[in-house]
Amino acid sequence: MEITNLETSLQAVAPGGCVLNVQELTGVHSGLRLLKAREKAPELFFWGKIFGTTADYYLAFACQGPEFEFPAKNFYYAGENFEFKALHRLTEDVADRIIELGLDKPFTGVPSTLLEPAAEGEEPPADEEAPAEETGKPAKLKEADRLAQLVQEIDFDTAVVPRGAHSLSEAHKVVTATDFKGLGTTEATSLKSYVHFRPPTSVAALRALARTDIQFFANFLDPLDGDLPKGCWAVRQDPSAMCVTLRSMSWPGYVAFHLPGTPMFGGMYFGYGQKCRDLPFII
Repeated sequence: MEITNLETSLQAVAPGGCVLNVQELTGVHSGLRLLKAREKAPELFFWGKIFGTTADYYLAFACQGPEFEFPAKNFYYAGENFEFKALHRLTEDVADRIIELGLDKPFTGVPSTLLEPAAEGEEPPADEEAPAEETGKPAKLKEADRLAQLVQEIDFDTAVVPRGAHSLSEAHKVVTATDFKGLGTTEATSLKSYVHFRPPTSVAALRALARTDIQFFANFLDPLDGDLPKGCWAVRQDPSAMCVTLRSMSWPGYVAFHLPGTPMFGGMYFGYGQKCRDLPFII
């Protein structure tokens, strides 16, 4: 959610364990405002927090300028100093190398930590921002690389928005729907009313995306009720019926919310970056 609504959004997702103390909230606010001015980003969104054994990571993202169909997301991370830095975009080869390592242990909180064991007599790099060696060998994978891969994986599986909150412009670009006023109270409690804000993968959504008439308006994004395994999302409505939350069972710690009758919605992830791979056997 946009940093201007950060406190309100944190209150909505707090029942799911997504909370920041006063020091963290102040640091995140200051760090993101400096980042927004430096990057000249019209909008900047707080993504969440990944816990580490020695320090935690705070994540944010900004959407690039309008492109054909979906805008790309630029992710940023910060440590305890709240100085946000860009997460490098990973190639498919690098992402595959990270996945092949099969890492499931918690993060350390030190971006320069090596993921691969150093060769005998080889000294680890001292600077996390040092350029790759020009030796023809692939650079050693660091925790910052794993962080980038994991954030993209979590964001692909989550990134929940209400159906109808986005539309396609005449230039075939995904933009915020100006006439979206929020879902109804009853409609907001249905899983069918929510979609993933990402390039679609389902055949039905891809067909809708290719259409040129108005029928594609609410059907060009992948719906949550098609996610596997069935039951991987839990929808809850607070007693006042003023807020609806959606919790991911696949990625414990991700909570999305929507305030029915208003255009207010968002989502955050607070966790160790560990996926519940036993979920199909639990539900």
